[in-house]
Amino acid sequence: MAQSSRLVEPSRLVRIAPATWVATSRRYATTSTVLLDGHGGALVIDPAWDPDELAAIPTDLAALGVACVAGLATHEHYDHVMWHPDLGDVPRWSSPGTVEHLSHERARLLAPLAEYLTPDLIDLAGRLVPLPDGTVPWDGPRARCVMHDAHAPAHLAVLVEETGVLVAGDMLSDVELPMPASDDRTLETYLTGLERLRGAVDEARILIPGHGTTTRDPRGRLDADLRYLEDLVADRVSDDPRILDPENAELHRTNIERARAMRAS
Repeated sequence: MAQSSRLVEPSRLVRIAPATWVATSRRYATTSTVLLDGHGGALVIDPAWDPDELAAIPTDLAALGVACVAGLATHEHYDHVMWHPDLGDVPRWSSPGTVEHLSHERARLLAPLAEYLTPDLIDLAGRLVPLPDGTVPWDGPRARCVMHDAHAPAHLAVLVEETGVLVAGDMLSDVELPMPASDDRTLETYLTGLERLRGAVDEARILIPGHGTTTRDPRGRLDADLRYLEDLVADRVSDDPRILDPENAELHRTNIERARAMRAS
């Protein structure tokens, strides 16, 4: 009791569900998720983004009276594979495909970090090991991984079955339009990925996207993405409100081209 009385509220982490905390970066509303295992340990998913924000995560864990025991990256993109030394030298998991791709393409995939991070933090980025199977090997409640190739090759989402929390990576955002992998010429792979997520979405009670805000309506996010993509494939004008954001303008034009190529195939 004496130890807990010295604890203070974390400065950035916000509790959004039992044993689940989220911090939102100043850059692109990027989320960092912390899952507590109930035994004094924490799993840190996709920590981001600027050096001060990365440094705040271990400080916030200390405020909660827990320590980082593992990390997880939902996919290979540079803004999802960062780390901070104060989080410790712990296992940092991702899908086998992500780990393999980073081992061959590390310099190219992490090159954008030079704009944001110091050399020591860049060196820590992307040091991942493959998940041994389809679940997170930790002491917390069962956390099932759903892998797909929609936003990035071997992208994964994590569903904590006990709490119904779905950490979706860069899928199902309320601020970003569906963003297929850069080399996808059509929307077919992305639509397949959404279907792969459907079962987890139906089980989920709370959704955490990689960018944007959490929601207690996971199915609404899935339906919104499907409506947007189905409108484009049918050559209809979409009324998705995300189109109005200038940050999404180029992506929307590219998705229209992908839909056109899909119709022609």
